[in-house]
Amino acid sequence: MLSAIFLVVGLLASQSVGFSYLPEGSPEIQAGNIKLTSSSQPGGGVIFSIDANGTVGLQGQLGLALPHAVDGAATQCQDPGQSDVCLEWGDYAKLSVVAATQDNGNCARIEWVSTFARRLEDCFDLVSGQHWYGGIQVYYQTYPYERQEKTEMANVPGVGFGGVNENYWFTTLGFSIHVDEDVPLFSSLNTVHKDQFCLVAKDVFPFVPREEVRLNYELCGLLPGENLLDLHRRTLLKYYKKPEEVPDQTMLLRPFWSTWAQYHTDVDEKIVLDYSQKIKDEGFLANSHIEIDDNWETCYGEQEFNLQKFPDPAGMVRKLKDLGFGVTLWIHPFINFNCPSFKTAFEKNYFVRDTKDKPATTSWWAGGLAGVMDFTNGEGIKWWTGRLDKLREDYGIDSFKFDAGEYDSLPASVKMDGDQNLIPNTHTVKYVESVTKYGGMIEVRVGRGTQHKGVFVRMLDKDSRWGYDNGLKSLIPTLLHFSMLGYSFCLPDMIGGNAYGGRPSKELYIRWMQANVLMPAVQVSIVPWEYDSETVNLTKDVLAIRDKYSAALIVAARQSVVDGTPINRPMWFTDPEDPRLFAIDDQYMLGNDIIVAPVVSEGATARDIYLPRGRWNGSNSVVYSGPVLLQNFAAPLNVVPIFVRA
Repeated sequence: MLSAIFLVVGLLASQSVGFSYLPEGSPEIQAGNIKLTSSSQPGGGVIFSIDANGTVGLQGQLGLALPHAVDGAATQCQDPGQSDVCLEWGDYAKLSVVAATQDNGNCARIEWVSTFARRLEDCFDLVSGQHWYGGIQVYYQTYPYERQEKTEMANVPGVGFGGVNENYWFTTLGFSIHVDEDVPLFSSLNTVHKDQFCLVAKDVFPFVPREEVRLNYELCGLLPGENLLDLHRRTLLKYYKKPEEVPDQTMLLRPFWSTWAQYHTDVDEKIVLDYSQKIKDEGFLANSHIEIDDNWETCYGEQEFNLQKFPDPAGMVRKLKDLGFGVTLWIHPFINFNCPSFKTAFEKNYFVRDTKDKPATTSWWAGGLAGVMDFTNGEGIKWWTGRLDKLREDYGIDSFKFDAGEYDSLPASVKMDGDQNLIPNTHTVKYVESVTKYGGMIEVRVGRGTQHKGVFVRMLDKDSRWGYDNGLKSLIPTLLHFSMLGYSFCLPDMIGGNAYGGRPSKELYIRWMQANVLMPAVQVSIVPWEYDSETVNLTKDVLAIRDKYSAALIVAARQSVVDGTPINRPMWFTDPEDPRLFAIDDQYMLGNDIIVAPVVSEGATARDIYLPRGRWNGSNSVVYSGPVLLQNFAAPLNVVPIFVRA
């Protein structure tokens, strides 16, 4: 019985090794840089090992589920097709491997298929000293990826762990992994198998059942002369598109103000006007727009102003524009059962359908019974966006904040037009594609293969606390996660968090503002004058720093359109040969020449800062020569350490 297969992949630049297989008592099977070797350990699966210049890095196991279900050794496929190695376990499962060559970009391809197995599993060891990036946005966001523990969950955008999600990872040893979009993919990290990252294909919720379960992916290694940054850029653009345009420049450079964290659902016309007037009265004169968030509608999804709360929407918008603000509205893809429009959308089949092809209902955080728009239905999209167009025409609304779009607000049984194997990600993709017609001033909070859309993509709602548990310490890791997946126009959540469990402290508010200083956008809701005059002045100081580097923000944004390089970059982008840069999670770069190193720990007035190679002019007017570790760099509450390449 073939109980496990060892997989070994090497770099073309160092030695010609690859996948390996060895049946019991048989020699290795090798094709190009592919070797397959059997394991003597029951349940051992397929073990993956990268040997670069004699140093073992990435190790893993393929086919972990097979030994429990199949009795008998693998045999060579009768029809291997284009694969270099093809193995079959009777009619239960088939493994095909295409070797990595320079002609295919040093990208090997792994394909599992089974008509019987409901679970196919490949795992990779988290070797000490090796770092991983990519995957999904999560609540406890860490950077690099391997620092977290993640139970097995569907690799799809979800409310509970984040709406920006791709089937793409890469490691500091110079390999990337990309799983095909039609794979019903789950992943785990450090939980199901200790010290392993696992890919699992199984056709259970939220995916639709299918005749065959497949686990197909590509594994790309460094080409001769490449470094990690070269590999990442090459493989990211192999699977995803770079942004097609820069979002609204005013939104990029100036702060915008949301009613949400300040007022939550307690919002009306007077509150909005008073809020906006106070912003101007406190001396915040250069702004992008006012965002009227939750609870402006007659009911959720009706897309009509509640005239009891907003008696003169057009007049309100005119007054806001006279104050220098654009105006946006909070929008979501749901229509609650109690709304008049529910009947229209239900009868016209505009809602997502169930597998019996009937309109289905769901629940979401603001509705116990609702329909969710089917963005694969062209007539439904035309009707839904037509109502948004009317809001713009009737009241002068400039744009919209598009919320939701994740799988877990869909009905349990789902059918949409198009390839059923792409569900539920179809909902996310088509939602984003449907709303980008409203231009660069919109924001969405989901992303799935939509990096090319020139719009801001918002982080998961942040909580008003300090830690990695969705607090301030998770802000930079989340930013870098977006950047690694090609989402350059990351919209950090509101300064100080959402205040769900109470207002942030003055210190937390100021440190949050400082951390956000040179990120792609600044979103304010909780007002600084709620604290004291010092907080107001320090907030203005941060915005003045942003103004100072506005040209650099624009240059970095435009570069994203040219070659996909993100606006904000991890430290190792400036020197991918320095391993000390790979795991820094509390510093980030604007372009290649500006480093931001904010304080993100409560009570701290100093911090360690690592500067890469080069000469760096600090915010304290001292020039430093890197690489160098600046220990206990002074950063009292009025200081955000910034270094500019000299």
